[in-house]
Amino acid sequence: MFTRFVEAVNFEIPGGRWQLFEFCDLWILPDAIKHCCQNTLTAQWTKRLPIIQKQPPAQLAANAILDALNNIEDIDVVDWTVIDFCSGAGGPVPLIESLVNNGRKTTTRHPIPFRLSDIHPNLDAWMDHATRSENLSFIPQPVDASWPPFSAISTTTPGDKTVPAKAGLKTDGSKVCRLFCLAFHHFDDDTAERVIKSTLEASDAFAIIELQDRRIGSVLLMILEFWLLLFVTIFWFWHNSPHLLLTYALPVLPAIHSWDGFVSCLRTRTFKETIRIVEAVQGRREGDHALKGNAVVVRRGEWMFTHERRLHTWPIGYMEVTFGKKLGSHQCN
Repeated sequence: MFTRFVEAVNFEIPGGRWQLFEFCDLWILPDAIKHCCQNTLTAQWTKRLPIIQKQPPAQLAANAILDALNNIEDIDVVDWTVIDFCSGAGGPVPLIESLVNNGRKTTTRHPIPFRLSDIHPNLDAWMDHATRSENLSFIPQPVDASWPPFSAISTTTPGDKTVPAKAGLKTDGSKVCRLFCLAFHHFDDDTAERVIKSTLEASDAFAIIELQDRRIGSVLLMILEFWLLLFVTIFWFWHNSPHLLLTYALPVLPAIHSWDGFVSCLRTRTFKETIRIVEAVQGRREGDHALKGNAVVVRRGEWMFTHERRLHTWPIGYMEVTFGKKLGSHQCN
């Protein structure tokens, strides 16, 4: 009952979406500080806060991705690959990959390869992650989410594939599910439209996962982020002197995370706003709209989109999960 009450007053911030700056996006931010921020964010994904979290957010994200993948009709018939865009240093994806494929293993299903990618590849970090799992690899070349290379597009993408093949470019011949894990809110509206256009044209499914939304509860959590990091950093990074220095001697990291988290909330798109981008790309607005359990289901053209919110931090921290999949020809009629 308390959770329902909190949700009733957890209203959306008025004024629409704001594309403010985040410190970690700035080129002037020293790499040492940026790497500490990335490590903190990874810890927030992969570690559980006692009492207020039942499981690490990465576990919740893996469950959502596993459910979505298992609901793809031909997931066990043809080859699929999940490609994470804007991977940074890897973030929660290595853990998500492990959890997803362990979940598939328990139901005797074959594993699904995951690949890391970024417009600025972090090869040192990725090579370390890849050595820990046979189902995790990476694309060493820069990958622009709005114009990905031949190796990052689905085998079903229309066009002449002999030209890139003659040029020595290779693809593994699989269908592609694109993953945007705490990444899609970084795109401004023009870039987001190009990314969605590329996704609809050159993939067969995608997942957008955000740890925050544009509601007052999420904003409140980000304001409290400063004090939270002062409390947990000593437990998470007790062996990391620079991290401790930038948290307690000079609280740069708590300040950056609190601001960037606040801005991330204001940047995050609602499901309706994401669908409007889809409609702008497709040039159409007609389609089905329905509720299925806790999820909203929308169909536009040959694509079906679902959206749901999952509580990751009690009582006001929600994960936003948007999943899209291309329908078979028999489903589009």
